Amino acid sequence: RAVSETLQGQLEELERAAARLQELCPARLCPVSREVQGTLCAWAGLQELLRETRAHVQQAGRLRHFFKDYLAMISWTEDTRAQIFSESPSGHGLPETPCEELERRIEGKLKEFEALA
Repeated sequence: RAVSETLQGQLEELERAAARLQELCPARLCPVSREVQGTLCAWAGLQELLRETRAHVQQAGRLRHFFKDYLAMISWTEDTRAQIFSESPSGHGLPETPCEELERRIEGKLKEFEALA
């Protein structure tokens, strides 16, 4: 960022110097003026690429967060499935309290799934 600001300041100074040269010799085009214009165009292109890169980095961050949440939900689903199938078939299923807790957790995860969608 500091380098960008330094370059921006130098380019503005160069642009002012080119404008002064143009005032001193308006009748003919100075080769320096063309170089300055080329440099300014290159700088504008670099700034546009920087904006695009920042947008891509932000998008990648959002995708990373989404997939991290998605993987957490998949892991939770697999853990819940394993817990359900590991229960002993000899009883009437899960005791009432853990069953209610599991149902509450499932409802919470379903809400998280809806928020991701």
